[in-house]
Amino acid sequence: MLSRNAIALCLVWLTPGLAGAQEPINANDLAKLVAERAANEGRVGTMHFRLENSSSRVREREALMIHSEKDDTERIAIYFTEPAMIEDTAFLSFNHAAAEDENWLYLPATDRVRRLPASDRGDYFLGTDLTYGDIKDNFKFGLDDWDFAIEAHDAENGSLPILTGQARTPEIGAEMGYGSFRAGIDLETAFPVWIDYTDTDGEPLKRVEVLEIEIIGGVHTALAFTATNQQTGHSTAVSFTGMHHVPQLDQSIFDPETLAYGIPDVDG
Repeated sequence: MLSRNAIALCLVWLTPGLAGAQEPINANDLAKLVAERAANEGRVGTMHFRLENSSSRVREREALMIHSEKDDTERIAIYFTEPAMIEDTAFLSFNHAAAEDENWLYLPATDRVRRLPASDRGDYFLGTDLTYGDIKDNFKFGLDDWDFAIEAHDAENGSLPILTGQARTPEIGAEMGYGSFRAGIDLETAFPVWIDYTDTDGEPLKRVEVLEIEIIGGVHTALAFTATNQQTGHSTAVSFTGMHHVPQLDQSIFDPETLAYGIPDVDG
């Protein structure tokens, strides 16, 4: 993995006297820094959703979130606990470093665990403004999905470099539900501070803002963020409480066949 110092050196801004213009370099290295952001082997917390539509109608949800990164696979499990209409719904994602990702969804109404096709990653996650891909990507950008570039400094947020991405093919864009993005990247945390997405027609679609980051188990972790659909006016605010590190998390918790059994017993 590239060190932050190495990335900082990559992001040297050329002076007019040397290059005739100010322009950044090494967009792929910046994207790699974000994609390889450190994670720990286990963390658990309560996930709070606040959904608001364009008429200011608010709905709230609550879930247990379990996250792990081990053996080159990032695993995320989300078990909804409130309200009653969505209770026991569960989602599981395996984000593999060297294989196709895997996702499963359990809906109590059908009483079965359904594996989601990879092409479903652009679908929206249970009425929120987050796609299945957003959930599993965890504020990272797939290195095989985008052609990256860097724009000038973000005047609104100090000296943040702006990473941009264009979907590599129309097919990839249609699968993700995004045509392009712009994101202000914080080099210290390797998190985007904000992300603006366009749809596959190039029209503004969604803004994601990371509002709170803390160190959990030795790594930077997002504890509050929002996603606002600029075409519908619908927004989703997500925050975490009780987030804590669980060393040596039992990986059997992430067995897809157990999603229907309800919230697992998590030590720690």
